[in-house]
Amino acid sequence: MSATANLRRGWCPGALRPMPVGDGLLARIRVSGGRLSLDQADAIAEGAARFGNGVIEISSRANIQLRGIREACLAALQSHLEEFGLIDADEATESLRNIVASPIADIDVSALLDPAPLVAALEALLAGDRTLLRLPPKFSFIIDAGGVLPLGDVEADVRFAAIETASGAACEVSLPGDETIAARVAPNQLGAAARDLAHAYLCQAALAGPEARRMRHLTSRIGVAAIFARAGLKAEPSVATRRRVAPRDWLGVRSLGAAFCVGAAPSLGRVKAREFALLVRESRRRGARDIRLTPWRSAIVTGLSADTAATLSALLDRAGFIVDPANPLLAIVACAGAPACANAERDVQADALAVASEVSPSHGIMLHLSGCAKGCARSAPSPFTLVARDGAYDLVLGGRAGDTPSRRGLSIEDAATALVRDQGEPPA
Repeated sequence: MSATANLRRGWCPGALRPMPVGDGLLARIRVSGGRLSLDQADAIAEGAARFGNGVIEISSRANIQLRGIREACLAALQSHLEEFGLIDADEATESLRNIVASPIADIDVSALLDPAPLVAALEALLAGDRTLLRLPPKFSFIIDAGGVLPLGDVEADVRFAAIETASGAACEVSLPGDETIAARVAPNQLGAAARDLAHAYLCQAALAGPEARRMRHLTSRIGVAAIFARAGLKAEPSVATRRRVAPRDWLGVRSLGAAFCVGAAPSLGRVKAREFALLVRESRRRGARDIRLTPWRSAIVTGLSADTAATLSALLDRAGFIVDPANPLLAIVACAGAPACANAERDVQADALAVASEVSPSHGIMLHLSGCAKGCARSAPSPFTLVARDGAYDLVLGGRAGDTPSRRGLSIEDAATALVRDQGEPPA
């Protein structure tokens, strides 16, 4: 495979097909179910240090991104990742594997099912159906098993939520645009239902035209019921509750019955390879089972005792990881910014740190800083969005990076003042 042949823009990057950005190649490792063995996590730290600039990002889809990969080292990186089961058989398979699953449902006694076998079945079905390569690059699926870490704040084109029925756990499937109606399938039918809904999207989107870029665009035009009908699924009133979590639910020491885990978040989702290696090394030293990535740009170390969890949490705190749910950086999303991204007009990472003290961490994501109007770091609306333009910031209230701003040309100091003045209870 020629690396140069794959250096094109306009897709979701992978490890087999990275994307050129301002600081080199960006390689995204799609981590199956968000679960990493300690050996795999070690391999990621080593790969980032040996073949890139040492920057590791945890994405909002519970994947890993390695930055600054040198083109001359790409083949060696891919061989390294393949050795540890962190790479797909081909680019097509990689591009379809956009699945977010509940990270700790298998060890959470309050969860309704273990999503790992469902993820594996869905991945296999997607890989075996090449007609699905026509799906949009970011077309994604969620498997929400409930429990202490539900995925109610994570968006997707197709959502499966575990529900309890008289005959056991089932999966309710819903689509963006109208979540008052849903279909119901048995867990072992989830993969087939997901595949059929993807086919239904492709068929109906072809009729709707280019404006139906994602499932939410299509359902806004023809309705959710039409997609269910095309997929051969019966629509009925939804009974699932879309629950959201707060940082206190996954950060620091958490008890899961007799087991304990530690949740830690790198600042703004970014960590250096040596710090990630420290996380893995100290987790291994304390007998940890594995590391789970979350869509909240954090990692959860599992398989600990009460004592080892406490010591690990304290050590990670000292090492610069966030374990305190009151840290205001948890309420901020920022893209890579300049100079890492060639499209960005400001160093938004540094600016995020500059305004963090003015942001309340008590209401989820409050502030999105974007280096340009594309808004790559967050597609959902935010109470406050600062968009870099012409060396300054435009402020969007209650919207996305591409929306019309309410104020333009703010310095970062002016933006901080606006946050203090306008910040109150976020929109419901």
